[in-house]
Amino acid sequence: MVRARLAFLWHMHQPLYREPESGEYLMPWVRLHATRAYYDMAWMLERHPGVRCTVNFTPVLLEQLEDYARGTARDRFLDLSARPAPDLGPEERQQILKSFFMVDWETVIRPLPRYWELLHQRGRDIRQVDLAETAERFDEAALTDLQVLFNLGWMGFGALADDEGLRALREKGRGFDRADLDYLLAAQRRILGEIAPRWRRLAERGQVELSSTPYHHPILPLVCDTDSARRALPGLALPQRFAWPEDARWHVREAIARHERTFGARPAGMWPAEGSVSPEALEVFTSEGVGWLCSDEAVLFRSLPADRPRLETLYRPWLVDAGQGRAARMLFRDRGLSDLIGFTYARTPAREAVADFLSHVDAIGASWAEARRDGPATVGVFLDGENPWEHFPSSGHDFLEELYRQLEGSGTIETATMSEATAAPPAPGIPRIHSGSWIEASYRIWIGHQEDRQAWTALAKAREALAAAVDLPPERLERARQHLYAAEGSDWYWWYGEDFTTELAAEFDSLFRGHVIAASQLAGAAPPPEVLEPIKRFGPAAVTELKPLRQPTLLLSPRIDGAETTYFEWQGAGLYRPGQHRGSMFGGAQAFHVLHFGFDLAHLYVRLDPAESPERAREVATAVRLELLGAGRQERVEFPLADGGPFPGRWREGDLGQGAFGRILELAVPFASLHFTPGQRLSLAVHVLRGAVAVERLPRYGHLEVEVPSEDFERIHWRV
Repeated sequence: MVRARLAFLWHMHQPLYREPESGEYLMPWVRLHATRAYYDMAWMLERHPGVRCTVNFTPVLLEQLEDYARGTARDRFLDLSARPAPDLGPEERQQILKSFFMVDWETVIRPLPRYWELLHQRGRDIRQVDLAETAERFDEAALTDLQVLFNLGWMGFGALADDEGLRALREKGRGFDRADLDYLLAAQRRILGEIAPRWRRLAERGQVELSSTPYHHPILPLVCDTDSARRALPGLALPQRFAWPEDARWHVREAIARHERTFGARPAGMWPAEGSVSPEALEVFTSEGVGWLCSDEAVLFRSLPADRPRLETLYRPWLVDAGQGRAARMLFRDRGLSDLIGFTYARTPAREAVADFLSHVDAIGASWAEARRDGPATVGVFLDGENPWEHFPSSGHDFLEELYRQLEGSGTIETATMSEATAAPPAPGIPRIHSGSWIEASYRIWIGHQEDRQAWTALAKAREALAAAVDLPPERLERARQHLYAAEGSDWYWWYGEDFTTELAAEFDSLFRGHVIAASQLAGAAPPPEVLEPIKRFGPAAVTELKPLRQPTLLLSPRIDGAETTYFEWQGAGLYRPGQHRGSMFGGAQAFHVLHFGFDLAHLYVRLDPAESPERAREVATAVRLELLGAGRQERVEFPLADGGPFPGRWREGDLGQGAFGRILELAVPFASLHFTPGQRLSLAVHVLRGAVAVERLPRYGHLEVEVPSEDFERIHWRV
């Protein structure tokens, strides 16, 4: 007799990695998770047709999968993978050594002897590795092996089972050549194109129910009104209020439209991002016709009197008042069971892990039956459907195979989709849902830290500027809105604050700020000052990197001719030399390796020395942009990397300053034309561009500090 109905929801999500200005993808995780989790999970379900479940794809993930499938998405890790080892520059070699071990070492690298060998050749503790020196010890054969093994390591069990060529590469193990690399990257592209059609077939045969999430994975209650965060945390300090329920409605409505375009049908229901709900959010969901919703057990218990018994409360669907005479059908997850799969079972033998999991579900069903409840207990297990498998042996194959096999043969547990689970006789209604998420039953993670508040304040200012821009052309208005919607996603705020860390925090920070800046500029407004410099605090290492080797000590008067006319013309300039951890923004070859900066009373002067040669710098880049922040403004002057000179820079659609490029690049911009006055403190960064793509930034994080000089500058700085 069936005593428990088990409703799995596997949540698939990656944020928008496309850089706002250039369209380049900063991170490769959509591409790499596709060759493992998205493919593997479908492959396993195809072999176990008796298992029913719900799979949740976020629209922003589907958008990026389609971009890769069309061949229009490029990420810097893919570019580094595709470049032949002999063509890699010093900076690219260092980037590969830094980034191509970003996978679980025990489950992926150790089982591949050559990969394990290369990890130890590089060094396990990246903080102790001199990447420039180490890169010189990696010959072309070792770099080619690393390019192959990084991408091969991300291939899951389904891809390997279906592709004899991939199995042959894994068996080969080392000594890879260009043909091997080409085959591997072609297999990636093929797999990316198969993801959506494969899941659509599973849905059409009725085994899998496909669901969605608001478009950019926002914490929808905070988009409706950031003040709702105080309901769970009354004393929480909050940013400038952000309250745009019409944006929340867009995220829900467009999620439905994207899902229907991809899978041929509306999503059956929605998993709110991070299980975050509120009365206002439920009104948006239900008014847009969302069939069911789900959240965490802590939200359920905070929505009811404290004395409710766990058994009869958690293991049943609920009707929740959503206002306007509508109710939401909801199921709440068993956090303990969900977390066992997500965080515990990876290091447990599959048979033991599955036996433990099913014993818990059976015990719930038995207790429910003993209490003489109607029908079986309904057990919700909702969790990340992609990240856990990195830490399981064989990408989770043995665990999933054993779990699904035993469920197909169980006489006491049946699997169900969320529509089936929420269609069971519901409990009496919940009059008002608690405002919270699956973490701490609050929104603290996304709004509770000073960095979060700075980000929300910037977003609020940009959103208000957009609302005030009533005369924008429709196409420009839509582009600005799209950037704001992307900035409303939850992922940026996840990495702000001190709760979670990632090696790529700078990239997440840059993506968020880029969207806010782009939206502001399209709206015809100055970007909020909160996003003109990095929001994320990077600690002592980053502070050290921003410190120049030398500050300006003398007024300069260099001749702008692209040559070091005399030894003395740059004497007294400030000097900044990027360190080994600088990296390039997109993994490209290094164009310049030394930055000199200084001034006279009228001009700022910048000199850049090519890393290899002027010819190589022109191959790597096409322009250089000076970015100056000061007096609450951001000014940009862009110079082409033309041969010879002098040539003008471009500022606000007009000519400004002078540049020349010969053996060195020399630039000059007048303070007065930029409306900077003596004594003002400015922040300087140099962006090296290839087309619209920033391939390099000096410094990578933050800015160098410059003070517009007064006539007393040399007297103040005079020394023997």
